[in-house]
Amino acid sequence: MAYTAGDVTAAAEVLARAAEGEPELLVALTDEQLAALDGHARPQFAATPWLDEHPDQRRFAAGVGLRALIAAGQVSAVAAPGGGQQWSADRELAGCLVLRRTASVFTTAERTVQSPQGPEVHRLHYYVHEGGVLEEEVTALGIHRFTPLIPSQVNARLLAFADPSGVAAGHGELTQVRASQLAASPLAPRLAATRALTVFTLVTTADGGVRQASVYTTGDEVLVMEALDPGTEDPVLEFRSVDSAELHALATMLVGAQG
Repeated sequence: MAYTAGDVTAAAEVLARAAEGEPELLVALTDEQLAALDGHARPQFAATPWLDEHPDQRRFAAGVGLRALIAAGQVSAVAAPGGGQQWSADRELAGCLVLRRTASVFTTAERTVQSPQGPEVHRLHYYVHEGGVLEEEVTALGIHRFTPLIPSQVNARLLAFADPSGVAAGHGELTQVRASQLAASPLAPRLAATRALTVFTLVTTADGGVRQASVYTTGDEVLVMEALDPGTEDPVLEFRSVDSAELHALATMLVGAQG
């Protein structure tokens, strides 16, 4: 879909929906509905786990998703400026589409936990704008849940995401080790007790800059790892045992949000 001036206004309205208190879900879409709206052949920076399991059926699945949106009254045919018809999404959907493609900062938090069925991945994508932040939560089933947030809510949600049991109580202990030596280091048994691994990736769209940090949450501590020289063949990895305040500071840095 081509963006219009009305879509840009709708994006500002979506951000304006954020307020103090418990954040409210705005809209939820399936992988195939999102592909219908954003373009089934368009590269996605957000995860589409269900569609990724059916790569040869993306076009067909997007068509099915579009039919569901039309039936729900969320998409309709309107007159195109040059004649003919084009699809138009309702204001909430249009606003979300604009926000997820025009953010100055884009951050992903990808958490992996072990379940009886194997690894289970849950993702949070954050689109940072001057007027607020749009969260796109992507479940393992490929459901995209969009929620407008104020910055302080982003930090709180990231803390709960990376450390759901609130075990972060470190005292800044710092250890550096080469990646090739990690398996034989004293850190190895501590990392083996990881219950959830959350990988944060920050992308600055103006210059394409990327920064990553990994958070290992065990039953009694939280370790944050960053590569000091990520471009080298055998980087130095820095591990810090952190408390909740340090996790809050990490969330603030990674999302460019204050509060």
